[in-house]
Amino acid sequence: MNKINRFLLIYMVVITTLCGYMCYVAFYQKDTSQDKLVHQVQSTIIKEQTTKEQAATNKKEKITYGLEVRDGSLVILNNQTKEIFEYTDLKKSDLPDEIKQMLKEKKKFHSVEEVYHFLESYSS
Repeated sequence: MNKINRFLLIYMVVITTLCGYMCYVAFYQKDTSQDKLVHQVQSTIIKEQTTKEQAATNKKEKITYGLEVRDGSLVILNNQTKEIFEYTDLKKSDLPDEIKQMLKEKKKFHSVEEVYHFLESYSS
């Protein structure tokens, strides 16, 4: 019985020491190369997100809208792509002289809301 107790005591000390060492290696010992790699990856991700946000804000700032007559109707154009953004119900013959003059000057609007506000003031 005495030999069994001594064996169990030694076995418990060895197991406890191994568990302690494994916890130390797993949680406290730092691998500097992996930390640098993680830091580099995080830095790259942050730079990419910042670049995308800046591009999005620049893109939002550059988009302007204008008015033009196509097929006898007034349309809203995206000045950056020159594509029709929206068709309106206003006919060229019904337009006031102020709008016709503005069409010749190719006035730019900085937002769609600004265009709508302008058109509402003349269509009412």
